[in-house]
Amino acid sequence: MRRSAALRHRPTMTMLPLRAISAVLALAASAMVTGCMATSSNERTEAPASSARPQSVVPTSSPHDLTYGAALMTAAVYPKLSEAANANANVFISPVSLSQGLGLAFIGARGRTRDEIGRVLGWEPASNVPALTRAYNAQLTDTGDADIALSIANALWLGKGFPIRSAYIDEARAAFGAAPETVDYARDPNGAAARINGWVSRETKGRIAEIVSASGFDAAAAAVLTNALYFKAKWAKPFADTETRTFIRGDGSRAPVTMMKKVGRFQYRETRDGQAVTLPYGSDGRFVMELFLPRDTSTLRRWEREMKGADFFAGEQGSNGRFDLSAEPDREVRVILPRFEARFSESVKAALIAAGMPAAFDETRADFSGIADGRGLVIDDVAHATFLRVDEEGTEAAAATAVTIMTTSARIGPKVPEIVFDRPFLATLRDRKSGAVLFFGRIADPGKAE
Repeated sequence: MRRSAALRHRPTMTMLPLRAISAVLALAASAMVTGCMATSSNERTEAPASSARPQSVVPTSSPHDLTYGAALMTAAVYPKLSEAANANANVFISPVSLSQGLGLAFIGARGRTRDEIGRVLGWEPASNVPALTRAYNAQLTDTGDADIALSIANALWLGKGFPIRSAYIDEARAAFGAAPETVDYARDPNGAAARINGWVSRETKGRIAEIVSASGFDAAAAAVLTNALYFKAKWAKPFADTETRTFIRGDGSRAPVTMMKKVGRFQYRETRDGQAVTLPYGSDGRFVMELFLPRDTSTLRRWEREMKGADFFAGEQGSNGRFDLSAEPDREVRVILPRFEARFSESVKAALIAAGMPAAFDETRADFSGIADGRGLVIDDVAHATFLRVDEEGTEAAAATAVTIMTTSARIGPKVPEIVFDRPFLATLRDRKSGAVLFFGRIADPGKAE
């Protein structure tokens, strides 16, 4: 369900979920422009999340809890994704979308599973952050500017006949505005996928057309928890001119690109590690894109590898984080930025496990008893997709997250293993009688059999 109301920027409450998006998306942009800074900040201690279930939707936390939690999650998950990507890959995530998609799983988790999800989300035990989410979304989406559109939506896609606890549905609706929909994963997986993908496409204005596949559904599918986010805004000061320049990719190869140019007074930072600039949208500077240009590729890799939550939000310390320019002064700057469109669409399951929440994906340890009584449930996958377009007029961005939850008790026998030789592999030719290995080696290019 869409939501709206105004959250004005204050020095003590930085708009981090959006700023975190800008910062992480800006990393994708900087990876495309080559070559910011190294302002060190102390990381706040991350307390484990409580396994106690929120008992009401009355907020006992502040917007800061969601803001800082999204920063901690970004710092935990993004490095895992960037480390696994090749040098020329665009890697950008939506902390808001991921936090809310996983938040829908969090409210149904118990015990160790809940604790691990809470730690990755950066939600502290004393906070009732799910109760704050719906009002927080309303504040975010009431932009107060006709040139800026922001929408956030959540939904539950429940398997037909599966006994989901009514208390879980009520909490998901109250906290996240998530409307429950019933689909038949077992008998009509194509129809289920079409409805979920159709919802995502509508909520992202067609920018993300698919987030789930029918091939991932069977009789064991219990639910899919989805979030969708859409953002479109005009620059406060449009780019006035363009020219063709050479862009150096991550692997050192070169390509001609259209570069947009403008001169104006913007928040700016320059250190020995590189440069950074803030480009505002609309009339009041509430929404911005922060761009970080590292000195070289090794600096970019270090930033990605060593990032902390405080890098995105250091307001409490009274200074800027590495990826937060909110306290920087304005100065006259000439900005030259590529016009570009980029997409990211991957499973973030491995990154979440590496970030510290393995129990949710483990059939022997996952505890989602808050979703259904007496049924073994496990997260099968977390799909995340983002879209970003930057041109002379402004920016359009979209994100979607789908958390697929499967039953373990409903499986009829063991899962059939699959082996696909679609990448280099090793082979042995052996004499079983004598045990002699006749040939052994790597097959990296099978070639055409004659």
